Amino acid sequence: MTVATEPTQALARWKQSRHPAGILTVRWVVLLGGVALAFFPTWVRLAQESADGAITAYIFVLPLLAVVAAQGVARRRADELPIHDRQTDNIVGGIFLLISFAVKALWLPRYADQYELSHLDVLAALTFFFGGSILMFGLRPVGRFWSVWLLLIALSPLGYRLVAVGLGGSRLAYASVMVLLAGVAGAIAVGRTARRGWLGFGCTVLTGLLVAEIMLQLSPQIDIVWLQLVPTVGAAAVTGSVFYLVARRGRWEPRRPHRLAAPSAKWSPSSVLVAVAAAVVLFFIPLPDRPELPTVMGPTGSVSTPFAAPAGFSSTGIEEFDWVRAFFGTRATLVRQTMRADEGNSAWDVRARPRTVVVDVLSTTNRASLAVYPESTLYRLSDTRTSRSLPVDLGRGVTGSLYTSVSDALLVTWTKLVFVWQRGEFTQRVTIISVDNHDADAVFPQPMPSMASNLGTAIGTFLRGNAISIDGDPEFKDRELLTSFGKGLVREQWDLTNGSRR
Repeated sequence: MTVATEPTQALARWKQSRHPAGILTVRWVVLLGGVALAFFPTWVRLAQESADGAITAYIFVLPLLAVVAAQGVARRRADELPIHDRQTDNIVGGIFLLISFAVKALWLPRYADQYELSHLDVLAALTFFFGGSILMFGLRPVGRFWSVWLLLIALSPLGYRLVAVGLGGSRLAYASVMVLLAGVAGAIAVGRTARRGWLGFGCTVLTGLLVAEIMLQLSPQIDIVWLQLVPTVGAAAVTGSVFYLVARRGRWEPRRPHRLAAPSAKWSPSSVLVAVAAAVVLFFIPLPDRPELPTVMGPTGSVSTPFAAPAGFSSTGIEEFDWVRAFFGTRATLVRQTMRADEGNSAWDVRARPRTVVVDVLSTTNRASLAVYPESTLYRLSDTRTSRSLPVDLGRGVTGSLYTSVSDALLVTWTKLVFVWQRGEFTQRVTIISVDNHDADAVFPQPMPSMASNLGTAIGTFLRGNAISIDGDPEFKDRELLTSFGKGLVREQWDLTNGSRR
């Protein structure tokens, strides 16, 4: 009996002798290491996008804001009673790990084309972190930080873009959204009372906006990551420090150090094994391929000059859309040119009616934004099914992508030919569109802000699958028309800039 109980007693003495800091360190290492491993490809992708000029660098700022808010909650937190049901913790934590699996393995592939716009893998990472926290520390302690969790999920990448675009889409708009989020973090950090919380929010927001404006005045082209980092974390940290010093005003005696308490939830080896195993499996779930934009050089000359119509076509109208600046940068332009064939062609229309096509030319200095907002996001796509794409050689090293969009609401089919080329500091994405209704009043898709309206299609895809948005049996009726037109359009722009127009 004595021999049997000695190892148990030794283990109990070892557990009692461990310092709380060591216990917390081990659990945090397991948790953060699991998040880093499970979503390592996501962090690499986000870093690559940020280096290319995308705004997703803000995701690396959110943990810093969470730390600012969490330390305030932790300082106000009363000692916890050791009331825990580790079986319940394991069940709830495991459920959230399964949700993380579902988002990354099942949901994310359905939105592969909108990956850089929505970044659902970030949602999966947050879900994994929440579930892992419950496994490591228990449901009750994690629930005490509910305000910090709400802060982390307040702005998804898609939500962040929607709010910033609604504010105008400028660099200051993107910084302002982060400053508002920093204000929430500051309010949580100092909010022992509602009055202190609102005061902390106001001080943080005003300080952050002032710092952001000063930075833009000193360096208008400063990297967006600094606008997201310095005003937000700086303002939240300064506000918290000032409130702490004000609270300590007149009390200069040394404060009695807070005793670091060990986690009230018991150590659970099974929880650690589940978290580590889930991280390993999630690591091997692939992300959608990153779209590679062509680097083909286009013709020289100003991008503000409208395209010249190819031989056999004449330009009949031109229209410019200003709203694209909120999405693609303040120097971006979107111009629609309507071009009509001079004569009919029986190969393009059985009654030899002259065909009409439209050419939408998007020009931007923010090349990374083209991957974030695919060509389809320029148009409203409710009740529309899209086919696979076919490569089309347009000459001069330019390769276009041809596909069809079937509108079930209008009962028409649009055929699109899309290509991208580089013209100086501008990248141009050209979309040539034809419609199977050959009448003069044929309806073409109109460029318009569509992120919010396309959410309906996204929800339908989530509920019913990709079948509702994919045309599995397309008819490329206008393939010959757009191929001929596209080759002539590319050739004409080069001939125009070389001074050799026919």
